[in-house]
Amino acid sequence: MTKTERIVADLRRRIEEGALPVGARLPSIRRAAEEFGVSKNTAVEAYDRLVSLGLVTARQGAGFTVAAAGREARGEAAPRHLVDAVDSVSLLRAQLDQNYEMRVGDGRPPASWMQGVVPKRTFGASTEAIADSSGYGSPKGYSGLRDMIAARHRAQNIALDPEQIVTTFGANHALDLIVRRYLAPGDTVLVDDPGYYPLFAKLKVAQVRYVGVRRLANGPDLEDLRAKAASERPALFFTQSLAQNPTGSSMDLACAHGVLQAAETFGFRVVDDDPFVDLPGARGVRLAALDQFRNVIFVGTFSKTLSASFRSGYIAAAPEIVDKLAELKMITVVNSSRFSELLIADMIHNRRYQKHLKRVAGRIDEAARQLAAGLAGLGLTTLAPPGHGYYTYLQLPEGWSDLEFAQAAARDSIFLAPGTVFAVDEAGHRPGLRINIARAGDPRFLRFLRKTLSGVGRSG
Repeated sequence: MTKTERIVADLRRRIEEGALPVGARLPSIRRAAEEFGVSKNTAVEAYDRLVSLGLVTARQGAGFTVAAAGREARGEAAPRHLVDAVDSVSLLRAQLDQNYEMRVGDGRPPASWMQGVVPKRTFGASTEAIADSSGYGSPKGYSGLRDMIAARHRAQNIALDPEQIVTTFGANHALDLIVRRYLAPGDTVLVDDPGYYPLFAKLKVAQVRYVGVRRLANGPDLEDLRAKAASERPALFFTQSLAQNPTGSSMDLACAHGVLQAAETFGFRVVDDDPFVDLPGARGVRLAALDQFRNVIFVGTFSKTLSASFRSGYIAAAPEIVDKLAELKMITVVNSSRFSELLIADMIHNRRYQKHLKRVAGRIDEAARQLAAGLAGLGLTTLAPPGHGYYTYLQLPEGWSDLEFAQAAARDSIFLAPGTVFAVDEAGHRPGLRINIARAGDPRFLRFLRKTLSGVGRSG
Protein backbone atom coordinates (compact mmCIF):
# COMPACT_ATOMS: atom_id res chain seq x y z
CA MET A 1 0.00 0.00 0.00
CA THR A 2 1.38 3.41 -1.01
CA LYS A 3 1.51 6.37 1.37
CA THR A 4 -1.43 7.94 -0.46
CA GLU A 5 -3.50 4.76 -0.22
CA ARG A 6 -2.68 4.50 3.48
CA ILE A 7 -4.00 8.01 4.17
CA VAL A 8 -7.12 7.42 2.08
CA ALA A 9 -7.83 4.11 3.85
CA ASP A 10 -7.38 5.62 7.31
CA LEU A 11 -9.61 8.64 6.70
CA ARG A 12 -12.18 6.54 4.89
CA ARG A 13 -12.37 4.21 7.89
CA ARG A 14 -12.85 7.17 10.23
CA ILE A 15 -15.66 8.52 8.05
CA GLU A 16 -17.44 5.17 7.74
CA GLU A 17 -17.17 4.50 11.50
CA GLY A 18 -18.53 7.96 12.36
CA ALA A 19 -15.36 9.24 13.97
CA LEU A 20 -15.50 11.95 11.30
CA PRO A 21 -19.23 12.78 11.00
CA VAL A 22 -20.94 14.57 8.14
CA GLY A 23 -19.78 18.18 8.00
CA ALA A 24 -16.64 17.53 10.05
CA ARG A 25 -13.66 19.48 8.83
CA LEU A 26 -10.55 17.47 7.93
CA PRO A 27 -7.14 18.63 9.11
CA SER A 28 -5.40 21.16 6.89
CA ILE A 29 -2.97 19.89 4.27
CA ARG A 30 -0.07 20.94 6.46
CA ARG A 31 -1.47 19.21 9.56
CA ALA A 32 -2.34 16.05 7.62
CA ALA A 33 1.19 15.89 6.23
CA GLU A 34 2.59 16.17 9.74
CA GLU A 35 0.12 13.63 11.20
CA PHE A 36 0.88 10.97 8.60
CA GLY A 37 4.57 11.80 8.22
CA VAL A 38 4.35 12.54 4.50
CA SER A 39 4.97 15.47 2.16
CA LYS A 40 2.26 18.02 1.48
CA ASN A 41 2.12 16.74 -2.11
CA THR A 42 1.16 13.28 -0.83
CA ALA A 43 -1.46 14.74 1.53
CA VAL A 44 -2.94 16.75 -1.36
CA GLU A 45 -3.08 13.63 -3.52
CA ALA A 46 -4.90 11.70 -0.78
CA TYR A 47 -7.43 14.49 -0.23
CA ASP A 48 -8.04 14.76 -3.97
CA ARG A 49 -8.80 11.05 -4.10
CA LEU A 50 -11.25 11.34 -1.19
CA VAL A 51 -13.00 14.16 -3.07
CA SER A 52 -13.20 12.05 -6.24
CA LEU A 53 -14.74 9.20 -4.21
CA GLY A 54 -17.45 11.56 -2.98
CA LEU A 55 -16.47 11.16 0.66
CA VAL A 56 -15.14 14.70 1.06
CA THR A 57 -16.00 18.09 -0.39
CA ALA A 58 -13.59 20.97 -0.97
CA ARG A 59 -14.70 24.59 -0.73
CA GLN A 60 -12.68 27.75 -1.23
CA GLY A 61 -11.76 29.15 2.16
CA ALA A 62 -13.44 26.31 4.06
CA GLY A 63 -10.99 23.50 3.44
CA PHE A 64 -12.09 19.86 3.22
CA THR A 65 -15.21 18.56 4.97
CA VAL A 66 -16.96 15.17 5.15
CA ALA A 67 -19.66 14.99 2.47
CA ALA A 68 -23.31 14.54 3.37
CA ALA A 69 -23.91 11.72 0.92
CA GLY A 70 -21.02 10.92 -1.34
CA ARG A 71 -20.91 8.51 -4.21
CA GLU A 72 -19.65 5.79 -1.94
CA ALA A 73 -22.57 6.27 0.47
CA ARG A 74 -24.92 5.68 -2.46
CA GLY A 75 -22.92 2.70 -3.63
CA GLU A 76 -21.75 4.62 -6.69
CA ALA A 77 -17.97 4.57 -6.88
CA ALA A 78 -16.33 7.28 -8.95
CA PRO A 79 -15.36 6.04 -12.41
CA ARG A 80 -11.81 4.72 -12.39
CA HIS A 81 -10.69 7.00 -15.20
CA LEU A 82 -11.80 10.08 -13.22
CA VAL A 83 -9.96 8.91 -10.12
CA ASP A 84 -6.83 8.35 -12.22
CA ALA A 85 -7.16 11.81 -13.76
CA VAL A 86 -7.42 13.45 -10.34
CA ASP A 87 -4.36 11.52 -9.17
CA SER A 88 -2.32 12.71 -12.14
CA VAL A 89 -2.87 16.42 -11.46
CA SER A 90 -1.93 16.37 -7.79
CA LEU A 91 1.11 18.48 -8.69
CA LEU A 92 -1.20 21.14 -10.08
CA ARG A 93 -3.05 21.28 -6.75
CA ALA A 94 0.30 21.56 -4.98
CA GLN A 95 1.24 24.51 -7.20
CA LEU A 96 -1.90 26.30 -6.04
CA ASP A 97 -0.91 25.69 -2.43
CA GLN A 98 0.89 28.80 -1.18
CA ASN A 99 2.49 27.18 1.88
CA TYR A 100 6.02 27.01 0.46
CA GLU A 101 8.74 29.58 0.98
CA MET A 102 10.40 28.63 -2.31
CA ARG A 103 8.60 27.36 -5.42
CA VAL A 104 11.40 26.07 -7.65
CA GLY A 105 9.09 23.48 -9.25
CA ASP A 106 6.28 25.90 -10.06
CA GLY A 107 5.19 26.24 -13.67
CA ARG A 108 4.87 30.01 -13.60
CA PRO A 109 7.40 32.85 -13.22
CA PRO A 110 7.52 34.98 -10.07
CA ALA A 111 4.87 37.70 -9.88
CA SER A 112 7.63 40.32 -9.94
CA TRP A 113 8.50 39.30 -13.51
CA MET A 114 5.00 40.24 -14.67
CA GLN A 115 4.68 43.57 -12.87
CA GLY A 116 4.06 46.63 -14.98
CA VAL A 117 2.85 44.91 -18.13
CA VAL A 118 -0.88 45.31 -17.49
CA PRO A 119 -1.90 48.96 -17.82
CA LYS A 120 -3.52 50.56 -14.79
CA ARG A 121 -5.99 52.31 -17.05
CA THR A 122 -7.84 49.57 -18.95
CA PHE A 123 -7.66 49.94 -22.75
CA GLY A 124 -5.96 53.33 -22.53
CA ALA A 125 -7.71 55.62 -24.97
CA SER A 126 -8.98 52.92 -27.31
CA THR A 127 -12.62 53.85 -27.84
CA GLU A 128 -12.95 50.98 -30.32
CA ALA A 129 -11.97 48.50 -27.63
CA ILE A 130 -14.38 50.00 -25.10
CA ALA A 131 -17.23 49.93 -27.60
CA ASP A 132 -16.44 46.33 -28.54
CA SER A 133 -16.15 44.95 -24.99
CA SER A 134 -19.76 43.82 -24.67
CA GLY A 135 -21.46 40.95 -26.43
CA TYR A 136 -20.16 37.50 -27.36
CA GLY A 137 -18.69 38.25 -30.77
CA SER A 138 -17.48 35.63 -33.23
CA PRO A 139 -16.92 32.11 -31.82
CA LYS A 140 -13.43 32.30 -33.32
CA GLY A 141 -12.62 35.15 -30.93
CA TYR A 142 -11.87 38.85 -31.17
CA SER A 143 -10.84 39.62 -34.75
CA GLY A 144 -8.39 42.34 -33.75
CA LEU A 145 -6.36 39.92 -31.61
CA ARG A 146 -6.49 37.22 -34.29
CA ASP A 147 -5.15 39.72 -36.82
CA MET A 148 -2.21 40.47 -34.53
CA ILE A 149 -1.50 36.79 -33.81
CA ALA A 150 -1.47 36.03 -37.53
CA ALA A 151 0.91 38.94 -38.17
CA ARG A 152 3.33 37.71 -35.48
CA HIS A 153 3.40 34.25 -37.06
CA ARG A 154 3.95 35.70 -40.54
CA ALA A 155 6.91 37.64 -39.14
CA GLN A 156 8.41 34.22 -38.35
CA ASN A 157 7.86 33.06 -41.97
CA ILE A 158 4.76 31.05 -41.10
CA ALA A 159 1.86 31.76 -43.45
CA LEU A 160 -1.24 32.20 -41.30
CA ASP A 161 -4.57 33.87 -41.98
CA PRO A 162 -6.70 35.24 -39.09
CA GLU A 163 -9.49 32.87 -40.16
CA GLN A 164 -7.16 29.97 -39.31
CA ILE A 165 -7.19 31.01 -35.65
CA VAL A 166 -9.68 30.32 -32.85
CA THR A 167 -9.10 31.86 -29.44
CA THR A 168 -9.47 29.86 -26.20
CA PHE A 169 -9.31 30.09 -22.42
CA GLY A 170 -5.59 29.32 -22.51
CA ALA A 171 -3.62 26.32 -23.74
CA ASN A 172 -5.39 23.79 -21.52
CA HIS A 173 -8.77 24.76 -22.97
CA ALA A 174 -7.26 24.48 -26.45
CA LEU A 175 -5.99 20.97 -25.73
CA ASP A 176 -9.36 20.00 -24.29
CA LEU A 177 -11.15 21.14 -27.46
CA ILE A 178 -8.75 19.12 -29.62
CA VAL A 179 -9.17 16.01 -27.48
CA ARG A 180 -12.97 16.30 -27.51
CA ARG A 181 -13.22 16.91 -31.27
CA TYR A 182 -10.71 14.43 -32.64
CA LEU A 183 -10.51 11.58 -30.14
CA ALA A 184 -12.92 8.97 -28.81
CA PRO A 185 -12.67 6.44 -25.94
CA GLY A 186 -10.26 3.68 -26.90
CA ASP A 187 -8.24 5.78 -29.35
CA THR A 188 -4.45 5.87 -29.04
CA VAL A 189 -2.19 8.93 -29.15
CA LEU A 190 1.53 9.54 -28.68
CA VAL A 191 2.93 12.02 -26.16
CA ASP A 192 6.35 13.24 -25.08
CA ASP A 193 7.91 11.23 -22.25
CA PRO A 194 8.50 13.03 -19.96
CA GLY A 195 5.68 15.30 -20.97
CA TYR A 196 2.93 17.70 -19.95
CA TYR A 197 1.05 15.99 -17.11
CA PRO A 198 -2.21 18.06 -17.32
CA LEU A 199 -2.57 16.69 -20.85
CA PHE A 200 -2.28 13.16 -19.47
CA ALA A 201 -5.18 13.90 -17.11
CA LYS A 202 -7.33 15.14 -19.99
CA LEU A 203 -6.62 11.98 -21.95
CA LYS A 204 -7.54 9.84 -18.95
CA VAL A 205 -10.86 11.65 -18.56
CA ALA A 206 -11.53 11.08 -22.28
CA GLN A 207 -10.50 7.41 -21.84
CA VAL A 208 -7.89 7.80 -24.55
CA ARG A 209 -4.81 5.58 -24.36
CA TYR A 210 -1.50 7.45 -24.54
CA VAL A 211 1.95 6.04 -25.31
CA GLY A 212 5.15 7.87 -24.47
CA VAL A 213 7.89 8.81 -26.93
CA ARG A 214 11.27 9.44 -25.33
CA ARG A 215 12.21 13.10 -25.18
CA LEU A 216 15.89 13.85 -25.86
CA ALA A 217 17.95 17.02 -25.74
CA ASN A 218 17.11 17.80 -29.40
CA GLY A 219 13.44 16.75 -29.32
CA PRO A 220 11.55 13.45 -29.59
CA ASP A 221 13.61 10.31 -30.16
CA LEU A 222 12.86 9.72 -33.86
CA GLU A 223 13.62 6.01 -33.73
CA ASP A 224 11.22 5.59 -30.82
CA LEU A 225 8.62 7.77 -32.56
CA ARG A 226 8.70 5.74 -35.78
CA ALA A 227 8.58 2.41 -33.96
CA LYS A 228 5.59 3.40 -31.84
CA ALA A 229 3.80 5.11 -34.72
CA ALA A 230 4.14 1.88 -36.72
CA SER A 231 2.87 -0.36 -33.92
CA GLU A 232 0.23 1.91 -32.36
CA ARG A 233 -1.15 3.78 -35.40
CA PRO A 234 -1.94 6.89 -33.32
CA ALA A 235 -4.49 9.53 -34.24
CA LEU A 236 -2.38 12.39 -32.85
CA PHE A 237 1.08 13.10 -31.47
CA PHE A 238 1.14 15.76 -28.73
CA THR A 239 4.53 17.42 -28.51
CA GLN A 240 6.28 20.78 -28.07
CA SER A 241 8.74 22.20 -30.59
CA LEU A 242 10.40 24.74 -28.32
CA ALA A 243 11.29 24.88 -24.61
CA GLN A 244 9.36 21.72 -23.82
CA ASN A 245 7.68 21.29 -20.45
CA PRO A 246 9.29 19.75 -18.36
CA THR A 247 12.69 19.31 -20.05
CA GLY A 248 13.26 22.71 -21.66
CA SER A 249 14.53 20.96 -24.80
CA SER A 250 13.81 22.23 -28.33
CA MET A 251 13.74 20.45 -31.68
CA ASP A 252 16.62 20.93 -34.08
CA LEU A 253 16.08 20.95 -37.85
CA ALA A 254 16.72 17.22 -38.35
CA CYS A 255 14.35 16.27 -35.55
CA ALA A 256 11.58 18.58 -36.76
CA HIS A 257 11.84 17.13 -40.28
CA GLY A 258 11.77 13.62 -38.84
CA VAL A 259 8.62 14.28 -36.83
CA LEU A 260 6.79 15.64 -39.88
CA GLN A 261 7.99 12.77 -42.08
CA ALA A 262 6.67 10.28 -39.51
CA ALA A 263 3.32 12.10 -39.44
CA GLU A 264 3.11 11.87 -43.24
CA THR A 265 4.17 8.23 -43.34
CA PHE A 266 1.93 6.95 -40.57
CA GLY A 267 -1.03 9.28 -41.08
CA PHE A 268 -1.27 11.15 -37.78
CA ARG A 269 -1.56 14.85 -36.97
CA VAL A 270 0.88 16.65 -34.70
CA VAL A 271 -0.38 18.94 -31.93
CA ASP A 272 2.40 21.43 -31.12
CA ASP A 273 1.84 23.21 -27.80
CA ASP A 274 4.16 26.22 -27.54
CA PRO A 275 3.60 28.60 -24.60
CA PHE A 276 6.81 30.50 -25.38
CA VAL A 277 6.18 31.25 -29.04
CA ASP A 278 6.30 35.02 -28.46
CA LEU A 279 9.60 35.14 -26.55
CA PRO A 280 12.42 36.66 -28.63
CA GLY A 281 15.59 34.67 -29.29
CA ALA A 282 13.91 31.28 -29.60
CA ARG A 283 16.31 28.37 -30.13
CA GLY A 284 15.11 25.45 -32.16
CA VAL A 285 12.79 24.86 -35.10
CA ARG A 286 9.03 25.27 -34.99
CA LEU A 287 7.09 22.52 -36.74
CA ALA A 288 4.63 24.99 -38.26
CA ALA A 289 7.53 26.80 -39.96
CA LEU A 290 8.21 23.63 -41.97
CA ASP A 291 4.70 22.22 -42.25
CA GLN A 292 2.63 25.42 -42.75
CA PHE A 293 -0.32 23.73 -40.95
CA ARG A 294 -0.73 20.76 -43.29
CA ASN A 295 -0.42 18.19 -40.50
CA VAL A 296 0.26 20.51 -37.55
CA ILE A 297 -2.27 21.93 -35.10
CA PHE A 298 -0.59 24.72 -33.17
CA VAL A 299 -1.53 25.78 -29.63
CA GLY A 300 -0.36 29.13 -28.24
CA THR A 301 -1.08 30.97 -24.99
CA PHE A 302 -0.49 34.26 -23.23
CA SER A 303 -0.67 32.68 -19.78
CA LYS A 304 3.05 32.00 -19.41
CA THR A 305 4.35 35.22 -20.94
CA LEU A 306 1.71 37.70 -19.77
CA SER A 307 -0.49 36.49 -16.92
CA ALA A 308 -2.17 33.21 -15.99
CA SER A 309 -5.13 35.29 -14.80
CA PHE A 310 -6.06 36.21 -18.38
CA ARG A 311 -6.70 32.56 -19.31
CA SER A 312 -6.25 33.45 -22.96
CA GLY A 313 -4.75 31.34 -25.75
CA TYR A 314 -5.46 30.16 -29.27
CA ILE A 315 -5.35 27.34 -31.81
CA ALA A 316 -3.90 27.84 -35.30
CA ALA A 317 -4.55 25.16 -37.91
CA ALA A 318 -5.96 24.44 -41.35
CA PRO A 319 -9.27 26.27 -41.97
CA GLU A 320 -11.44 23.16 -41.82
CA ILE A 321 -9.95 22.20 -38.44
CA VAL A 322 -10.40 25.66 -36.96
CA ASP A 323 -14.01 25.83 -38.18
CA LYS A 324 -14.84 22.55 -36.41
CA LEU A 325 -13.09 23.59 -33.21
CA ALA A 326 -14.87 26.96 -33.24
CA GLU A 327 -18.19 25.13 -33.46
CA LEU A 328 -17.27 22.94 -30.49
CA LYS A 329 -16.10 25.98 -28.53
CA MET A 330 -19.45 27.67 -29.20
CA ILE A 331 -21.36 24.58 -28.03
CA THR A 332 -19.35 24.11 -24.84
CA VAL A 333 -18.52 27.64 -23.61
CA VAL A 334 -20.21 29.96 -26.17
CA ASN A 335 -17.04 32.04 -26.48
CA SER A 336 -13.74 32.80 -24.79
CA SER A 337 -13.01 35.93 -22.73
CA ARG A 338 -13.64 38.81 -25.11
CA PHE A 339 -12.59 41.31 -22.45
CA SER A 340 -9.19 39.63 -21.95
CA GLU A 341 -8.66 39.43 -25.70
CA LEU A 342 -9.41 43.12 -26.13
CA LEU A 343 -6.97 43.99 -23.37
CA ILE A 344 -4.21 41.80 -24.82
CA ALA A 345 -4.75 43.25 -28.29
CA ASP A 346 -4.45 46.73 -26.83
CA MET A 347 -1.13 45.84 -25.13
CA ILE A 348 0.23 44.42 -28.40
CA HIS A 349 -0.97 47.47 -30.34
CA ASN A 350 0.78 49.96 -28.04
CA ARG A 351 3.89 47.72 -27.87
CA ARG A 352 3.70 47.30 -24.11
CA TYR A 353 3.64 43.52 -24.63
CA GLN A 354 6.75 43.53 -26.86
CA LYS A 355 8.74 45.58 -24.33
CA HIS A 356 7.65 43.22 -21.57
CA LEU A 357 8.76 40.16 -23.60
CA LYS A 358 12.19 41.69 -24.12
CA ARG A 359 12.57 42.19 -20.36
CA VAL A 360 11.45 38.63 -19.61
CA ALA A 361 13.83 37.16 -22.20
CA GLY A 362 16.73 39.07 -20.63
CA ARG A 363 15.80 37.83 -17.17
CA ILE A 364 15.61 34.25 -18.44
CA ASP A 365 19.08 34.50 -19.99
CA GLU A 366 20.59 35.83 -16.77
CA ALA A 367 18.78 33.30 -14.56
CA ALA A 368 19.87 30.47 -16.87
CA ARG A 369 23.52 31.50 -16.66
CA GLN A 370 23.40 31.66 -12.88
CA LEU A 371 21.66 28.31 -12.55
CA ALA A 372 24.02 26.57 -14.98
CA ALA A 373 27.03 27.83 -13.00
CA GLY A 374 25.52 26.73 -9.71
CA LEU A 375 24.66 23.24 -10.95
CA ALA A 376 28.09 22.81 -12.53
CA GLY A 377 29.62 23.56 -9.16
CA LEU A 378 27.66 20.64 -7.73
CA GLY A 379 28.54 18.29 -10.58
CA LEU A 380 24.92 18.17 -11.77
CA THR A 381 23.70 18.21 -15.37
CA THR A 382 20.46 19.00 -17.15
CA LEU A 383 18.92 17.19 -20.12
CA ALA A 384 19.21 20.34 -22.22
CA PRO A 385 21.01 23.61 -21.42
CA PRO A 386 18.78 26.07 -19.53
CA GLY A 387 17.77 28.89 -21.83
CA HIS A 388 14.69 29.71 -23.86
CA GLY A 389 11.57 29.23 -21.75
CA TYR A 390 11.26 28.75 -18.01
CA TYR A 391 12.18 25.10 -17.63
CA THR A 392 15.14 22.80 -17.43
CA TYR A 393 15.28 19.17 -16.34
CA LEU A 394 17.78 18.42 -13.59
CA GLN A 395 19.04 14.86 -13.91
CA LEU A 396 19.62 13.19 -10.55
CA PRO A 397 22.38 10.62 -10.05
CA GLU A 398 21.44 6.99 -10.59
CA GLY A 399 19.95 5.37 -7.51
CA TRP A 400 18.13 8.47 -6.32
CA SER A 401 14.36 8.85 -6.05
CA ASP A 402 12.97 12.14 -7.37
CA LEU A 403 9.84 11.65 -5.25
CA GLU A 404 11.90 11.31 -2.07
CA PHE A 405 13.99 14.26 -3.20
CA ALA A 406 10.84 16.39 -3.51
CA GLN A 407 9.60 15.20 -0.13
CA ALA A 408 12.89 16.19 1.46
CA ALA A 409 12.57 19.62 -0.16
CA ALA A 410 9.03 20.02 1.18
CA ARG A 411 10.36 19.58 4.70
CA ASP A 412 12.55 22.62 4.00
CA SER A 413 9.52 24.48 2.59
CA ILE A 414 10.82 24.13 -0.98
CA PHE A 415 8.36 23.04 -3.67
CA LEU A 416 9.95 20.79 -6.32
CA ALA A 417 8.38 19.01 -9.28
CA PRO A 418 9.57 15.38 -9.45
CA GLY A 419 10.10 13.89 -12.89
CA THR A 420 7.92 10.90 -12.01
CA VAL A 421 4.85 13.14 -12.29
CA PHE A 422 5.73 13.92 -15.93
CA ALA A 423 6.71 10.35 -16.86
CA VAL A 424 4.55 8.04 -18.94
CA ASP A 425 6.77 5.05 -18.20
CA GLU A 426 7.46 5.64 -14.51
CA ALA A 427 9.51 2.47 -14.14
CA GLY A 428 11.83 3.31 -17.03
CA HIS A 429 12.40 7.02 -16.55
CA ARG A 430 15.63 8.45 -15.18
CA PRO A 431 14.99 10.33 -11.92
CA GLY A 432 14.96 14.07 -12.38
CA LEU A 433 13.32 17.35 -11.40
CA ARG A 434 11.64 20.03 -13.46
CA ILE A 435 13.31 23.27 -12.45
CA ASN A 436 11.80 26.67 -13.14
CA ILE A 437 14.91 28.72 -13.79
CA ALA A 438 12.95 31.89 -13.04
CA ARG A 439 12.59 30.69 -9.45
CA ALA A 440 15.87 28.82 -8.88
CA GLY A 441 18.20 31.73 -8.13
CA ASP A 442 17.75 31.64 -4.36
CA PRO A 443 21.00 30.42 -2.71
CA ARG A 444 18.89 28.32 -0.34
CA PHE A 445 17.98 26.04 -3.24
CA LEU A 446 21.61 25.27 -4.10
CA ARG A 447 22.35 24.74 -0.41
CA PHE A 448 19.47 22.26 -0.25
CA LEU A 449 20.84 20.39 -3.27
CA ARG A 450 24.31 20.24 -1.75
CA LYS A 451 22.97 19.01 1.61
CA THR A 452 20.65 16.41 0.10
CA LEU A 453 23.20 15.02 -2.34
CA SER A 454 25.61 14.55 0.55
CA GLY A 455 23.50 11.67 1.80
CA VAL A 456 19.88 12.52 2.51
CA GLY A 457 17.21 11.17 0.16
CA ARG A 458 18.92 8.25 -1.58
CA SER A 459 16.37 5.54 -2.33
CA GLY A 460 17.01 2.12 -0.94
